[in-house]
Amino acid sequence: MLGFYRQLFTPPADEATQSLEARARGAITVPSLYLHGADDNCMSVELSDGMAALFTNGFERIVVPSVGHFLHIEQPKTVADHVLGFLNS
Repeated sequence: MLGFYRQLFTPPADEATQSLEARARGAITVPSLYLHGADDNCMSVELSDGMAALFTNGFERIVVPSVGHFLHIEQPKTVADHVLGFLNS
């Protein structure tokens, strides 16, 4: 179950995957919204520090207070409001 999260921080061993990842790196050119629960005990909110530098056409980072890893379940209205506000802007 945790294998997915562990592999996020481990470079791939095979050359084909390394090649794919190299092609996928670079600036993200679409406006983007990032939501993170302040009380996420699975993925630290600090992981997104400095993330804005990768986005060239707008990046909005929102840390939702009093929410854990599953913020869309814990506070669905708050998440929906942020997503709709972003899409309508």
